[in-house]
Amino acid sequence: MEPDTDTLYYGDCLDWMGQWPDRSVDLVYLDPPFKSDATYNILFGRTGDAGGGAQYRAFDDTWRWDESAVRRFDRLEGASAHGAHKAVIGLHAILGPSGMLAYLTYMAERLEHMRRLLKPTGSIFLHCNQTAGHYLKILMDGVFGGENFITEIVWNYGTPSGGRVGGRKPVKTHDVLLAYAREPGRHVYNRQHTPYGEKYVRDWFRHEDEDGRKYQTRSRKGKIVRQYLDESPGIPLSTVWSDIMQLYGQKGWFPKKNDENLGYPTQKPLALLERVVEAASNPGDVVLDPFCGCGTAIDAARRLKRRWIGIDISAFAIDLIRDRRLEDRSIPVRGIPSDMASARKLARERPFDFESWAVTRLTGFAPNTCQRGDGGVDGRGALAVQPDDFPSRLALAQVKGGKFNVSQFRDFQHVVNRDKAAVGYFVTLEPVASRTARSEAAAMGEIRIQATRYPRMQLWPIGDYFEDRLPAIPPMCDPMTGKPMTQPDLI
Repeated sequence: MEPDTDTLYYGDCLDWMGQWPDRSVDLVYLDPPFKSDATYNILFGRTGDAGGGAQYRAFDDTWRWDESAVRRFDRLEGASAHGAHKAVIGLHAILGPSGMLAYLTYMAERLEHMRRLLKPTGSIFLHCNQTAGHYLKILMDGVFGGENFITEIVWNYGTPSGGRVGGRKPVKTHDVLLAYAREPGRHVYNRQHTPYGEKYVRDWFRHEDEDGRKYQTRSRKGKIVRQYLDESPGIPLSTVWSDIMQLYGQKGWFPKKNDENLGYPTQKPLALLERVVEAASNPGDVVLDPFCGCGTAIDAARRLKRRWIGIDISAFAIDLIRDRRLEDRSIPVRGIPSDMASARKLARERPFDFESWAVTRLTGFAPNTCQRGDGGVDGRGALAVQPDDFPSRLALAQVKGGKFNVSQFRDFQHVVNRDKAAVGYFVTLEPVASRTARSEAAAMGEIRIQATRYPRMQLWPIGDYFEDRLPAIPPMCDPMTGKPMTQPDLI
């Protein structure tokens, strides 16, 4: 089936892309899940190590060399016609069974679909850093063909400063974008220019005419002509982009407030994505971001009159795009439950995704970064205000997609008390009829914030969400920024 454009898709991009026909999109931009501050010890750890910490819960297991990674490698090793076949075998010889190889096999499966989806005039831009960029280049050569490599763009987003120096190595100030064409020579490229620098203007546009217009003289076909500054497009875009600064998520790094910053940990500046989209596509083209995060590429495509498709495995990211990035709740979302029938289906077929989605229905909560062995907690949040009569601002949530079990509820009560959480929310798929459970929840008491009281423990069936009946939640902090949430932030 053809993908719907101007639409968000919730779930694994591998599942969604596998449903779409060849040659469906004009441009792919991806900033794939990869925690940039993960240590080499984790990523290169051998079998039995902890594996890479994930940006989202869904990727926590992705970077472990476990049974899933072994199965991915075995599939690619046996698929001699797969573009990544030789690359993965070679990387296995270098890296061995490690978290890094687990990550690369994960990417290999998805990159093959991205290649298939590109039109002959299309191209792909993969955003990465120095931790895995060189391995991804090998993978891209395998999948897209080394002869289809367009260029490597260095995004130099800042200059070193005393506050950024750390460790026994130079300060990191750049990322890399790897660009490949589906069919070189046919791919779209709209020439871009950057403004002349002050020194360039001073050195070269030294003359002024009677109207005060700056110009320089050039020899063209034996004649001296004037090139006016206000008619000059600027310097042709090079492979080093130094004119776009990074967005910083940590308070105090920039003295000037940046209204664009949503606090999303891997958020990229809009200007960067506008440059990519404008250079590599035309109005009306389809832009796909299979790891759309907070939606910067989608925003850029929308502003530049392109059609777009965004996929993300985080329900929090989907909400962030609609509520705060684009401020448009009318944007269609595929894959997220819209009624109890679809919620039951998600809980039955993808229980971990159901838990993640259900947690983010609670204002101010973020899902756990680990699904197994989570200590009885599926989500956490922080109260924006310290309760008057309780020493903690911690908020915990547990989600159960199966039949209600009072012993599981009691286990969660124990966790709330053990961790000294101010409030706890036990989210269920179906309404809880147990009077015992409701009585025990009431026995947990209340907390007081100013003149308002909130139950410490609440049972909340997810069906209430579809009828706009949310539990009583105190003022919460934004889980991304740590700042108190305002009314428009509420789900």
